[in-house]
This record gives sequence, structure tokens and C-alpha cells, in this order.
Amino acid sequence: MEDPEPRLRVRVAGNTLIPCLHAIVAKGYAVTYATVGGQPQWDAAGDGRHFSATSPEELLGLIAMCEIRGDSWRIRPGEAALYHAILDAAPEEDGEELHGDDG
Repeated sequence: MEDPEPRLRVRVAGNTLIPCLHAIVAKGYAVTYATVGGQPQWDAAGDGRHFSATSPEELLGLIAMCEIRGDSWRIRPGEAALYHAILDAAPEEDGEELHGDDG
């Protein structure tokens, strides 16, 4: 049996930046922007936490990760197995594995 068609599809694009900023602010964070070494830097601060990323989409992802994992967000023993399983299941492109030799 095939999976049903998804109700929603979202991919990072030009139309996701503003909604991500609004989501971050709605979560109670103050957002700032700067250019550091010629690269964009988006920061969110609030509730004793500070997050920094190169895009609002990445910033929201870090916030979501810490909401789920808490202050102990770092990788735990055995967790890399999920990453490797996903890469191992990925299709090959142009005859090469997508994750390279050091996967």
C-alpha cells in the first residue's frame, strides 16, 4: 500500500524566511541580524538562551532542536546510527553515493 499524498510540502526557499522570523518572534525570542566576515548571521535571544545561524530557517531549526532535546542537545552515544542509516538508504546520483567516502 502506498503512502497517501502529503497534505503539506515545505522546502527552504525565498518564501520561508519571513514566516520563520515570525515563528521565532512568536516563541518569544528577540531576533537580530549582522554580517560577520561577509557572511550573514541571524541571532535569537530569550529566556536565557542564545542561538546563532546563517539563516532564519536554520535558526528556527536550532530552537526546535533545543525545545525537543533541552539543554542536553548534544549527540548521545549511538545516535549517529540514524544519520548513517538514512544516508545508506539514499539513492545514488551519477553512480556515486551521496554521502561520499567518509559517510
